[in-house]
Amino acid sequence: MKRLEILLFLVIVLGQLFSQEGMSQITGTVRDAGQQPLPQVNISIMGSGRGTQTGPEGNYTIIASRGDSLFFSHVGMHPVKVHVKRSSEKISIEMQSDTIALEEVEVKAKIRRNTAYKSQKELLAEYTKNKSLIKTSWRILDKDHSSSYFRIIDGNDLSPAGTDFLASLKVHVPKMWIVLDQGEVKVFLGITSPQAAIFDVDGFIFDKVPSHINASDIYRVAVLGISAGSVRYGPAGAGGVIVINTRAQTEIDDISVDRSERHRKFLDSLTRVSLVEAYHPYESPYFEKLKKARTEKKTLSIYENQKESYRNEPYYFLDVYDYYLSRWGNNSNSKELFQDVRNHLTDNVPELKALAFLQQRYGNYDSALNLYIQILLNQSWEGQALRDVANAFAEAGDIEKAWMYYTQYIDIQNQLPDSYFAAYGEDQLITTEMMGILDTYKEPFLNNQDLENVLDDDLRTRLVFEWNNQEAEFALQFVTPEGFYDTWEHKPGSDTSQDPEIAKGYCSKQFFLGKENLGLWQVILDYKGNRTELPTYFKVSIYRNFGLADQGLEVRVYKLSEKHEKVQLLTLQQK
Repeated sequence: MKRLEILLFLVIVLGQLFSQEGMSQITGTVRDAGQQPLPQVNISIMGSGRGTQTGPEGNYTIIASRGDSLFFSHVGMHPVKVHVKRSSEKISIEMQSDTIALEEVEVKAKIRRNTAYKSQKELLAEYTKNKSLIKTSWRILDKDHSSSYFRIIDGNDLSPAGTDFLASLKVHVPKMWIVLDQGEVKVFLGITSPQAAIFDVDGFIFDKVPSHINASDIYRVAVLGISAGSVRYGPAGAGGVIVINTRAQTEIDDISVDRSERHRKFLDSLTRVSLVEAYHPYESPYFEKLKKARTEKKTLSIYENQKESYRNEPYYFLDVYDYYLSRWGNNSNSKELFQDVRNHLTDNVPELKALAFLQQRYGNYDSALNLYIQILLNQSWEGQALRDVANAFAEAGDIEKAWMYYTQYIDIQNQLPDSYFAAYGEDQLITTEMMGILDTYKEPFLNNQDLENVLDDDLRTRLVFEWNNQEAEFALQFVTPEGFYDTWEHKPGSDTSQDPEIAKGYCSKQFFLGKENLGLWQVILDYKGNRTELPTYFKVSIYRNFGLADQGLEVRVYKLSEKHEKVQLLTLQQK
C-alpha cells in the first residue's frame, strides 16, 4: 500500500511539463584565481544544447532565461555552475585550478574575518573570564558571535537541589521537561521536542542523563535548542543538547593556557594526518592504452576496440566515461558515449547512482535528473531517492519542481502509518535544502511547511557526502586548523528498526564548517569496503555561502577500490 501510494504520486508529478520564460542577454567576464582573464572558457545553458565561449579578454555574451543554469568549463579548471536570477544580468566568475596542491579548495566566506572571530587558542585563553563562551566536543562557541541562539548559565547560579543537577537547571530553563520513561530519566527541551536531549560533558557525548554530576560540579552549562543542536550535532542533537563544562576539567585546562602537553598531542596527530597520502584513483590496466591516445577520435576508437572484452564489467564503462569527460569535456561525442555507456549498465541502483554522480560532476544536470528519476521508480519508498530527484531538479534550475518533490515527500511521510517526517532527525538533509531554497530564492510560491529554519549565518560552508552503495563502510575524520579532530563512521548492516536513516535508505551525510575555525581544514577518509569486490563511488558537494544569493557549488567524485584505504580526500581553506 505504501509503495502504491508513492507510485501514484510519481505518475502525477512526472507528467508535468517544464515552463519557459522570455529570453534576455547575459554578459560577464571569466577570470582565474590570479584575476587574469580566461579565454576559450566553454559556457553552456544546461539542458538546452546552446552555448558560447569567452573571448581573448575573458568576456562573453549569451542569451538565457531567468531560472536557467550556466555551466562554465575549461581544461585544467574546476567547472562552475551559476543560476540566472534575473533578466539582463551581468555574471562574472572566478575559476579555480584543478591542480591545486593538496587538492585545496578555497572557500571565500561572505564576511571576512575580523576581530569578532577569534581562534580557538584565543578563546581558550579568555574562557574563565568570558561567560559567553562554552566548550563543546567540537569547538569553543561564543554566544555573542553566533547567529544560533543558545543560553549559557554560570555554575555559581545553580542552586543545589535534589540528587543531581537537573532540578537546579530547570529553574533557569522553565520549558525543560524531566520525564521518567520505563525507569529511565529523559530530558525534553519543550513539549513538542521530537526526541530527548543529549549531553555533551567536557567533550564526551552521552545519550542518557549523566546523573553522577551534581550542580556543585558544574562550572558552566549551555542549552542548545532544536535548531542549534541539530545543526551542530546532526540528527543526534534533534532534541537539543545540554553542554556541561565541569569545574575539574576547567581547572585542568587553565593550568596553562598554552597547554603544552595537549598541544604536543595535537601536533603529533597533525603529523600523523599529514602523512596520509592524498587521494589518487586506482587505474585498471585498460587505462594504459586510453592514456596514449593523443586525439579524441583515437580515444573513442580504443574504446570501441576494448568494450566488447569488458561488456560484463559495468565499472569499465564508468571509468571510460569519467576519463573521456575529464580530458575532452562535454560535446556531441560525449552525449553519444553517455548513451552507449548507459546501454551497457543494468538498472542496478549503485551503477545508476555512480553514473548520476559523474553527470553532476561534469554539469550534466538534466541527464543526472533522468537517472535519479529511474532510481526513484525502483526505490519509491526511500527518502534518499525522493530527495535525490528534488535536489536534481534544484541543480537543473527548476526550483518549483524541486519544492514540489520535497513537500510531497513530507506529506507522504506524515500520512503513511507508522511513519512521519523527522525534520530535525533522519530527514534533516531535506529540511536543510528546503531552508536553503527559501533563503536563496524567497519566491512567493514557496510554503515553508511550518519548518523551523535550521540554517546558521555562522555555518554557511556546507559539505554533503554521498555514496552509491549502502553497504559501504568507512569513517570520515575532520581535522580543524587548530588540530582538533572529530570522526563520523558509517557502519552498514544495522537493524533498520534502530536506525531510521538506514530504514529510509539514506546514503548521505551533511556537515557544516563554522567561522569559529578559520584556516586550513583536512578531511580524511578511512574506507573499509562494501562487502563486495566492486568499487564504491563517493560524491562530495562543497557549498560556499549556502542559502545565500551568491551560493556556489563544486562537486567532486571519488572511486574507492581498495579495502582499508585511508586517504586525504581534500583540504579546505576556510576564510
